[in-house]
Amino acid sequence: MGKKQIQLITRVSIILIPTYSVAFVTEAMIYTPPKLAACTLVAANLYDEKENENRVDEDGGNDGGESIDGDGLDG
Repeated sequence: MGKKQIQLITRVSIILIPTYSVAFVTEAMIYTPPKLAACTLVAANLYDEKENENRVDEDGGNDGGESIDGDGLDG
């Protein structure tokens, strides 16, 4: 198994095992959503990876608020 698969299994285990344990022990779903949110936060920050992807504006629009020919909105 690769590094990514092991990290995925670890993250899923951190989320599912405590969440289902709380639901099973308490026999109430009222405690499950907060536990799920907390475990998801822990699992998401477990590994320090550089998974940033480059975001590119694909529509080709101008971000400056001016028209392409350089005329502003003033007229």
